[in-house]
Amino acid sequence: MKLISTAGTLALFILLATGSARATSLLDVSDAVALTDPTQVGRLSRNGVPQDWTGGELFPGVINTATPYHYLVLSVAVGITPFVQIEFDSVSTNTFISAYDTTYAPNSAGGPNFGFDTNWLGDPGLSGNSFGTDPLFFQVLVPQNHNLLLVINNTAAGNVGVGDPFHLIVEGFIDSEFTDPPVAAPVPEPATLLLSGGGFALLGLRRRYRGRQRLI
Repeated sequence: MKLISTAGTLALFILLATGSARATSLLDVSDAVALTDPTQVGRLSRNGVPQDWTGGELFPGVINTATPYHYLVLSVAVGITPFVQIEFDSVSTNTFISAYDTTYAPNSAGGPNFGFDTNWLGDPGLSGNSFGTDPLFFQVLVPQNHNLLLVINNTAAGNVGVGDPFHLIVEGFIDSEFTDPPVAAPVPEPATLLLSGGGFALLGLRRRYRGRQRLI
């Protein structure tokens, strides 16, 4: 029984060492909007509705179209994981994040939306962590092999919110069931091969031991 337990432990260790993939990490960064970042006139309204993969959030509209705001754009290559989940961790209520497909061109068009609606994918609907502690989450669906643009802007006049830190995590999935993309089988490390060989040797020893018991 001791031999079986040892071999089982080794097998479990090998499975853990070569375990299945987690969500595809597309971006993990800490940053802040800076005074050197470009400015836009106006910003998205906060409608309290987080976007999800069903597309339930409608474009929230644009407000304060005479007020300048700084914005930072981060580009993320989506690849084969078009179902993207975004976690935005910021205790500041003066920072806001939104997502766009490929291009972001504020103030590029007339009308009530001033170009902010062009290629808009979604946003969390709010600023600042939920209850002051829990990061905001939202989901967007991006065409495969497109670039996802994440736009972070301050939300108050007079540069209020500029310099407020945030932590951003972006993960990709191949479907809405949170399925990870397929990955190639990992090549075992030499130490793993040694453990594997040791486990097979122990199993072989167990078989020989049982055979001798039958002959007695």
